[in-house]
Amino acid sequence: MFDSRRSEIEIIQDILKLSVDGAKKTEILYQGNLSYTLLRNYLGILLKNQVLEERIVRNNGNGSSRLYVTTHKGHELLRDIDKMMGHFR
Repeated sequence: MFDSRRSEIEIIQDILKLSVDGAKKTEILYQGNLSYTLLRNYLGILLKNQVLEERIVRNNGNGSSRLYVTTHKGHELLRDIDKMMGHFR
């Protein structure tokens, strides 16, 4: 029987999908149902492999926010993951 937990590929898929239009770390954390430690580890891997990029966005003079955005390379990876996962469902 399969474990109900998500695989690493499914977690990466979720993060990339959540970041398509840009997402803050807290959005990815809660909507992706991840622990802070897991999120930090995955963000590091995805940024290092250039499938996700970090953008600094100014907030009307009230400081700035970091947004994580899926790159072109990330969109290609997401497409491939979606295709692959479709074969297993």
